[in-house]
Amino acid sequence: MSAAWFPRLRPFVALLLATLLAAQAAPPRSDGPYVLWEGQEARVLNVREGKAAETRLRAPYDLDLPGLGSLRLEPRLPIPETASLPLPERIAALSDIHGNLAGMTALLLAHCVIDTKRQWIFGRGHLVVAGDVFDRGGRVTDCFWLLRHLEAQARKAGGRVHMILGNHEVGALRGDERYLHPDYQELQKKLLGLDQKALYGPTTELGRWLRSRPVLLRLGPFLFAHGGPSPTMMAEEKDLDSLNAAFRRSIDEAGKPRLQGRDGPIWYRGLIPGKETKGPDASGEDVDRIVAAFGVRTIVVGHSTLKRGIAAFHGGRVHGIDADLQSGGPGELWLFKQGNCFQGRSDGSLRPLPMGEMLP
Repeated sequence: MSAAWFPRLRPFVALLLATLLAAQAAPPRSDGPYVLWEGQEARVLNVREGKAAETRLRAPYDLDLPGLGSLRLEPRLPIPETASLPLPERIAALSDIHGNLAGMTALLLAHCVIDTKRQWIFGRGHLVVAGDVFDRGGRVTDCFWLLRHLEAQARKAGGRVHMILGNHEVGALRGDERYLHPDYQELQKKLLGLDQKALYGPTTELGRWLRSRPVLLRLGPFLFAHGGPSPTMMAEEKDLDSLNAAFRRSIDEAGKPRLQGRDGPIWYRGLIPGKETKGPDASGEDVDRIVAAFGVRTIVVGHSTLKRGIAAFHGGRVHGIDADLQSGGPGELWLFKQGNCFQGRSDGSLRPLPMGEMLP
């Protein structure tokens, strides 16, 4: 869809955003579906209008997603995808959604990733979510199923959807409920009788999908992460697939796995000046070594909230894209198209962002 359609779309964007914000403000009396696999069948748990319900999912495994249609699932485990891919013609990225379905949907609509029916119209483009869909907001489950819906549609169109793990994904999978929205306490524990760790366990559909996602993703000259690789990490493993495989193995390990520490890819903040409170910021030389080691121009990270929106650091070698969706606001979308990077606002407007240079 060309930019000429933006003025015509804006009234629809405003109406959709107002509707979603109104729905998000009300206590969610519905939740799910949660799919719990039991061999070649699955239990499907839902809460609808304050009442819990359970059904069975059998072949051909078509799961109904209210407002989106059906999504075909498979009883076999998802295969982790390679973490290094050629540069696609277009990329859209956002991070730290934290259950803000309204903000995410409005951004994707404003920049022609989806249409007003929440169908994929981004063609062969790639959508990257750089972590932290979980916690704080009241529409976490809906966000995940929208991403799964778009993932299936994107593949048919030759595009891709990439979900990168953040610290809140890993925390939730390990049973950390400190940041869980209060409404989920009732919906999950009281009405479904299960806690978040069980609903996203290794044999659940969303749980095993998340456990197959990467923590570092390279698309051409861009490296995407939630927190980012630290100088400490650079002294160790630099192969993306090996690092992602090691991290996936650590998700359900007891204790405090090293890769989940403050210098690991889901917690490190030092790539954005002034955001690392537990140690020094990465120096310019540190950033040079990291981009050179991974063979990229720019590292794109979330995790550290930027109240003024998406911004470039270290001469364009680092882009911070956590534009405060967690507060319930409109946020911003990072975009790459026609060879350039942009800061995309919720009204569909764009502002150029500098990129770093390739280093030997």
